[in-house]
Amino acid sequence: MTAVDDRDTALGFRAVGLGFHPDWDVHDPIAWLTGDPHALPLLLEQPVDATDLILLEQVDVEAIAEPAELIDYLSVATRLEAHLASLRLAAEAAFAAKACPDSTSVHATYADAAAEQEVAYATHNSVYGASKEIDRGRALKELFPGFGAALAAGELTERHCAVLVDQTRHITDPEVLATIESAALEKARTLTASELRKHLDKLISRLDPDATVRAHKAVATRDAYRQPLGDGLAFLGVTHQAPVIDAVFDAIEAAGKALRAQRGGAEALQAGNDDAASGACRADALAALVLGTRNQEGELVYDASRTQTEVHVVMDLDTLRGGRDGLALLNGTPIPAPIAREVAAVADWWRRLVVDPVDGHLLDYGTRQYLPAALREFVLRRDPVCRRPGCTRRAQEMDHALPFPQGASDTANCGGLCSRCHQVKTAGHATLEDSAPDGSGTWVTRWRQRIRIPAQPVLEAPPQAASPVGAPIAPGAAPPGDDDDVAPGDDPGSSAPPDRPPF
Repeated sequence: MTAVDDRDTALGFRAVGLGFHPDWDVHDPIAWLTGDPHALPLLLEQPVDATDLILLEQVDVEAIAEPAELIDYLSVATRLEAHLASLRLAAEAAFAAKACPDSTSVHATYADAAAEQEVAYATHNSVYGASKEIDRGRALKELFPGFGAALAAGELTERHCAVLVDQTRHITDPEVLATIESAALEKARTLTASELRKHLDKLISRLDPDATVRAHKAVATRDAYRQPLGDGLAFLGVTHQAPVIDAVFDAIEAAGKALRAQRGGAEALQAGNDDAASGACRADALAALVLGTRNQEGELVYDASRTQTEVHVVMDLDTLRGGRDGLALLNGTPIPAPIAREVAAVADWWRRLVVDPVDGHLLDYGTRQYLPAALREFVLRRDPVCRRPGCTRRAQEMDHALPFPQGASDTANCGGLCSRCHQVKTAGHATLEDSAPDGSGTWVTRWRQRIRIPAQPVLEAPPQAASPVGAPIAPGAAPPGDDDDVAPGDDPGSSAPPDRPPF
């Protein structure tokens, strides 16, 4: 191999990736191209370059004997990751700006939401994550060019930029933002993202004249929300003024300590009584404070078995009878079969669901009496989570794939969407094609991305008996061992707001 060292042609070689590296007049190109880990420290002395990826791909990390060289590898990879992140964020912001330039057109309604969905599909991200990245790209271009340049140079990470944008999202004065960036940039190069957050808190409180007014306005954002966690558990969160939260937690703590003493305290916990753990006692004390009642002696009494609420537990008949431990769902979240049987045992009434024996999608939704809303009941049971691929919110509204009255109100043309996705579709930013009675179809975005919506089984598809060797496969059936298509998505639906607590 011959290294090209002609400065007149250097840009041409670099543009088409023909193997030229600007530092070959200083460093050994053979070592650089053959993946010699000794070349890694030399890259760290130079500006980050996309061609650094060539060396990373050539290096066999398992063959590196020196841990220090692996640290060099990680340093180069992290710089390159930051550089690529700067390119991605710039592209996401540019797309969002160009996706709907005419603010007076019919497409302007919910244009931001539609752009977030487009970016989410293209980057295999959630809509919430795509929204954050678009905002980040805009801010780095328009408000924080210094941080944007540092990210492109690999001097800090995308997480640092996310902290900066998030912490300053309520500040509108350009001069204050510029002052904060100038004061934070040099420190950011030596701090972790968590340390930068604390540093920014101090800067903002000192430099932002509106911090006090904004703190008063923030009280209006107080809220309570829930989030499924799996294993039959869920998270309950509250956002409120700090003194109120402190007072509430003190009350929970005091009630929890009293309950723990009743349960035997540390000795009971050591003996194997998990209910005596401090955390469990605090959680049970909170439930008692909210749901409990006072008896004649004034004591707080709480019986969880008497709590009246509507939950949806789904399992097959064999699992309900205890014949097998198949998949069970509690409000759409998988739970162990024994837990599902415990919940079902105290139910006031059950409802029949008839599912397809092949793939498990809903065929019939039983009711105790016929209601005019039977179609809506069926659709929202067939589609408990928003039908748009990638959305994990609960389906709240009935949508006609082909708008009524052109489209019929039947199981083929109707499906469940969350309110936001329904509005995006109604505004013309997406269409739904090939809608079928089993809930399948094709989601088509305004910018021609097509995402298949497979039929969603209420439970898992029943196990198929193995076909005898040489036996023909039934028409339409997949050959044994073929993987089924899986719809994009993250977690079961949630009523939690976009800003969720860290888990």
